[in-house]
Amino acid sequence: IMLPPNIAAVLSGAWQMLNTTSTYLNGTLTTTATPGDLGLYPIGFLIYHSSGFMSANMASTTPGDIPLPAKNYTDAEYSLMARHTLSYAGGLSVWEGSNETMGTVTHGPLTMATRPDWEVVNQTRNYTVSIGYYEGRDVLHLWARNEEKYSISNIYWARAGGWSMRSW
Repeated sequence: IMLPPNIAAVLSGAWQMLNTTSTYLNGTLTTTATPGDLGLYPIGFLIYHSSGFMSANMASTTPGDIPLPAKNYTDAEYSLMARHTLSYAGGLSVWEGSNETMGTVTHGPLTMATRPDWEVVNQTRNYTVSIGYYEGRDVLHLWARNEEKYSISNIYWARAGGWSMRSW
């Protein structure tokens, strides 16, 4: 799998999570968190490689979701960490009609995931890229509609390391 060179030039690299929001289809914010989610202020990194591979790693920062640093953890603490983290990796492709600033990206088929039900499946997201939008860094906005919950899940990522396509 290879990304088209023009899109790979924009998407490839490391992206640091800025924030997540969930809205109803009418645009109002959802206010309920579900057990096992990443909390209100998760952290994470998304890595896209031009050869068509990706990796995502996210974790909650909500007090009580992740135990304090320790030399050893109990099984219950490991279980708590697993409940509030998400990591997955696999293929990366874009749909026909996608370009450097907007389109649809597919993470998958996933070859590993901390959620077993995500293995060997595709996670498809719409995207927009805004060059130099946040503190001079590029911003990648990924979102997906959930028709069952009448909602849209949004994740905003900033290019890690302070880079922007403007600086190339």
